[in-house]
Amino acid sequence: MASTSSLRTDTRDVLLGGLCRDFTDSTLITGRGQEDVGVLQLPLSGALLVTSPQGSWVVDTGSVLWLAPHTPYKLRMLGKVRLRSLHLNLRNHGEIWAESRMLHATTLMRELISQVADLWSPLEDQRVSLLLAALLEEMRHNNAGRSQLPAPRDPRLVRICTHIQQQLDDVKTLQEWALELGCDPRTLHRLFVQELGMSFMQWRQHIRLRTAMEWLEAGKSVVDVAFDLGYQNQSAFTTMFRRNLGMAPSDFVKARRRQVALPA
Repeated sequence: MASTSSLRTDTRDVLLGGLCRDFTDSTLITGRGQEDVGVLQLPLSGALLVTSPQGSWVVDTGSVLWLAPHTPYKLRMLGKVRLRSLHLNLRNHGEIWAESRMLHATTLMRELISQVADLWSPLEDQRVSLLLAALLEEMRHNNAGRSQLPAPRDPRLVRICTHIQQQLDDVKTLQEWALELGCDPRTLHRLFVQELGMSFMQWRQHIRLRTAMEWLEAGKSVVDVAFDLGYQNQSAFTTMFRRNLGMAPSDFVKARRRQVALPA
């Protein structure tokens, strides 16, 4: 078993910064991408829309995004976001961290990131070193994969969210849902914010963005994606996509094709 002193030696030059901040909906953050320093991004509520030369992601509370060194990026908040970020130097921890990637946010990983971000200071600290060592081990065994949507608990939200995911072109309003379910629209709004970290409209847009990116990557045409997601025309879909991800759907497809074409 590694000693405390060796753990501190292994981690003291790895953690270069931590951030614990709350952001309002649509807040935009840009990063230039630093040499040897990547950023681990975890939303504890809400979601992040992230664009970079290495890819575009919708990062929700079931996910952690690793943005590799030298990667400029734009972050747009979807809903009220409680963000926890760590600036890490992982150049000696394997080539896998040389590229940006999505990680599954296990309960342990969420707690470790939150604790390290909260406790970080420029001064070396034994507790932070031990927590960071545990986080690095958890990351090492984490399998990248499709992010998991935050799951609602209230039966009314379960019904709404299940329907939306099955009928992505449905345009029913929250008021119409409230009438159908026999409750106050304000109650449903409060439940969405409490359980999913965002409003009904933000959550539905979140689902549509995730699905649009997946369909476009799979080769579906922009016009088919637009109509299958309930937009009246391609222009309206393109406007929404560009507003959130900073590029048109056609440019997103071209960027993803260039990525795939790059030699391994």
